[in-house]
Amino acid sequence: MLHFRFLVLILLSWPLLAAQDSIVLVAEKSTPAINKLLSQLAENAPEFTYSISTRKKPVSVDPSAYVIVVGAKKSTHFDFSKYPNRIAVMVTAEQSKSSDMKTSIFVEPPLARQLKLANLLIPGNKKLGLLVSDAQEMNQVLSSLSKEEKNLLKVVNIEDHKNINQALFHVLKGTRLLLGTYNNDIYNAKNIKNILITSYRQQKVLVGPSRAYLKAGSFATTFSDLSHIAQRIIDVVQSHKKKGEWLQADYNPYYRILYNSQVARSLNIRVLNDEVLRQQMGDK
Repeated sequence: MLHFRFLVLILLSWPLLAAQDSIVLVAEKSTPAINKLLSQLAENAPEFTYSISTRKKPVSVDPSAYVIVVGAKKSTHFDFSKYPNRIAVMVTAEQSKSSDMKTSIFVEPPLARQLKLANLLIPGNKKLGLLVSDAQEMNQVLSSLSKEEKNLLKVVNIEDHKNINQALFHVLKGTRLLLGTYNNDIYNAKNIKNILITSYRQQKVLVGPSRAYLKAGSFATTFSDLSHIAQRIIDVVQSHKKKGEWLQADYNPYYRILYNSQVARSLNIRVLNDEVLRQQMGDK
């Protein structure tokens, strides 16, 4: 009799188990970062089932699953057209424009947030210097900012100068610091050393454009780590489940503030307490 009741309980619970929503991370190959992202997702939302599909280890995926495409390069082993619930992560805002995903979570921080951080860390009356590659980027950057934010900037177009060195000299003149954008044409391995040395000679720091530049000598940035990405993925999935609508492709609202303490000491910059800084950034 007990065995019969146990069997009945299993059979009754089976539809619930079968109906459990699944989230699948799709990438060309497995990496420690992808495995960690999976762990963060499972920790945040254990009500879903999780798996990773790679070229070497593809998995069977239900058509109703939430497919998380990791990185700008689509994995060649996966037919994305069969899965309507597609979300891109670790892509730039520019890359997402040509994406056929339902929505995206951008990898870079929004310029407005970086600007606010820079203004809090190095307050003053002088403007913040900003380099852009061309007129198109200038229009794009300025369109994302409020009138007040635009007034804080001295924007210099590299195209208006003979080379990046001349543009850099001009943008640093009369400004508090250099605000870096997520632009690989400017902030790359070839240019970064010169940008940092030139800035420091004028007692100026570089804020941004990502965590990678902190080790090179930039001063500070805001950064969304894997736990923040997982948190936002769950937001997007749960919003779609409840409302049947996708949150728009956007920057990650979850982040932490990072700064280079060695640079702060070298230039005698007093950094605000983390809690105070987050409050002044307008975060809860």
